[in-house]
Amino acid sequence: MIARHIAANFVNFLIICFLVLAGSIYWANKQYQSDGPLKSDVNFEVKKGDRFRMVSADLEKLGIIKNDVIFNVWARYLEQDDKLKFGNYLIPSGSSMQQVVSLITSGKGINEQITFPEGFTSYQIVERLKANSNLIGDIVILPVEGSLAPNTYSYQNGDSRRDILKKMSDMQNEILDKTWKLRSNELPFKNKKEAIIIASIIEKETSQTKEMKLISGVIMNRLKSGIPLGMDSTIVYDFTNGNPQNMRSIRQSDLDKNSKYNTRRFPGLPPSAIGNPGKLAIQAALNPDKTDFLYFVADGTGGHVFSKTLKEHNRNVANWRKIENKRKKSDN
Repeated sequence: MIARHIAANFVNFLIICFLVLAGSIYWANKQYQSDGPLKSDVNFEVKKGDRFRMVSADLEKLGIIKNDVIFNVWARYLEQDDKLKFGNYLIPSGSSMQQVVSLITSGKGINEQITFPEGFTSYQIVERLKANSNLIGDIVILPVEGSLAPNTYSYQNGDSRRDILKKMSDMQNEILDKTWKLRSNELPFKNKKEAIIIASIIEKETSQTKEMKLISGVIMNRLKSGIPLGMDSTIVYDFTNGNPQNMRSIRQSDLDKNSKYNTRRFPGLPPSAIGNPGKLAIQAALNPDKTDFLYFVADGTGGHVFSKTLKEHNRNVANWRKIENKRKKSDN
């Protein structure tokens, strides 16, 4: 009789324990899935090397989750505690612990952005990457001029500088390959390298996209006729090496210099691109306007005036000099 009584009590005890355990699990699961205490959206960073327990403690301190113990236990039960991915995450207000775990193990953090304008030299691009403290890794070799696609690129904190350069290189190759297939049949050059060189000159010579194909047409006419291109942008690149800190006025010694970048003296293209051209400049280089123009000079409004003869061009240059002189006097 006593043995039966003890056995019955033990069974009752087990039932109570089971009910308590089941109730605790139900309650914990309810807590895990219910809305969290966060009142407004917040940025939360998971750093490289962070452990799940450290992150959960920080989440509770910041009032993003209610209970880091439940957070840890449930994440471990669901085998998510070893899938933590570093990044900067935007956690919406009221996020449940379940939603927070899903977010910080997804790797879908907030993307930062970095912009490289059209015409930036490889030196300028590398310097901008180096100045960004959110990125990691050294850049030992300067990328080939013209090989990078100017654009705005997304990244996450801790991404590699070299990875961004690879994205830029891949994009430029893709743009060039697609545009090359649609090129004009009457181009006075035969390879993609020369197309990039011409596109880089177009990019430097005008900031107005509507002029790009016309300037390209002028360059084609000069290449076909064997007339030196006469582009000051190539001369400037020769003494700056792509570093704007080396910028100065063109000197007579630059015009006399025995350099293939001296396109006032030597016909044909310079030996390399003089910057990294954008998509529109590449399209202009491969699909120039058909024109009789051989010359162009600034018109004082940000654009250029074009001419067919040297006589017309000299007159336009004289007008430009007057505009320059007036501006210098007004500045003084």
